[in-house]
Amino acid sequence: MPKTRKRTLLSLLKGLLIAVALTLVCMLAMAAALVYLQMSDRLLTVLNQLVKLLAIALGTCAAVPRGGSRGLLTGVEIALLYMALGYAMYVLLGGGSFAVGNMLGEMLLGSAVGAVTGAVRANLSPRRSRIKA
Repeated sequence: MPKTRKRTLLSLLKGLLIAVALTLVCMLAMAAALVYLQMSDRLLTVLNQLVKLLAIALGTCAAVPRGGSRGLLTGVEIALLYMALGYAMYVLLGGGSFAVGNMLGEMLLGSAVGAVTGAVRANLSPRRSRIKA
């Protein structure tokens, strides 16, 4: 495998792992808040969506460096992998059935967030390294 493919796969894996780690930390915090704060189902649903979108954005930021290349595509790939992995885990852990329309809508929204985040990161000017005197 050429180095560019390995580098691309490693950056995708890095972004996906960071997105999953952030999700796990936020879910733990939401579980604690649910026990102590008596949150409503509606608020829990909104927070869940925000965590997903934040995780996709942060994972894309980790995978696409400032001034990098393929930002839009990398963001979409991370979003789709993240959402597919999330739904697979939901089903494997006994979550039951889900609506395909809802799943596709979430994948579309996540892809949009990943694409925009990746495109912005790729179009930022890279940081200049400071020259030490």
